[in-house]
Amino acid sequence: MEENEAKQPAENDSSQPTVRSVGLKFGLISAILSIVFFLVLTLSGQNAFDNKWSWISITFSVVILIFGQKNFKDEGDGFMSYGQGVGIGFWISLTAVVIGGLFTYVYSNIIDPATMEAFYDKQYEQMEMNGMGDEQIEMAIGWTKKLFWPMYVFFGILFGVLIALIVTIFTQKKAPEQRF
Repeated sequence: MEENEAKQPAENDSSQPTVRSVGLKFGLISAILSIVFFLVLTLSGQNAFDNKWSWISITFSVVILIFGQKNFKDEGDGFMSYGQGVGIGFWISLTAVVIGGLFTYVYSNIIDPATMEAFYDKQYEQMEMNGMGDEQIEMAIGWTKKLFWPMYVFFGILFGVLIALIVTIFTQKKAPEQRF
């Protein structure tokens, strides 16, 4: 009888959240918020790709990461290692960037291509103001058009992980060491 009891998992084990499940859930929330933010900016005539919106996006990222990590601790055993916290940040970033990026790509290249043209026009103006020649600008815009989306994904995930590396320093809660 003792052998069977030892093989059965405790009731709490089945409800223990995983780093990936929490990251995917909060990544989806982040993607939805990003899409809504993008649509609000775009439909109000703002350039959603303008750097002035970066701080709002970073704030969203930090808040969602904190809520995701809090959820992991609340739904689990109350603890979260540094690695688990960073892992949650990775999964949130990956999910949000892929879903949000896919929506943004479809919207700005198929639904309303003027969105990306406005972005490229703004880049062109900034390069002119920095004294670049027309040939240099055309080459730079060409590279931007080729690399924009891969860089969007790469840097979105990278910045998400960097935010997680910093935030998790403050949000981690190590389990007490068991002494025998």
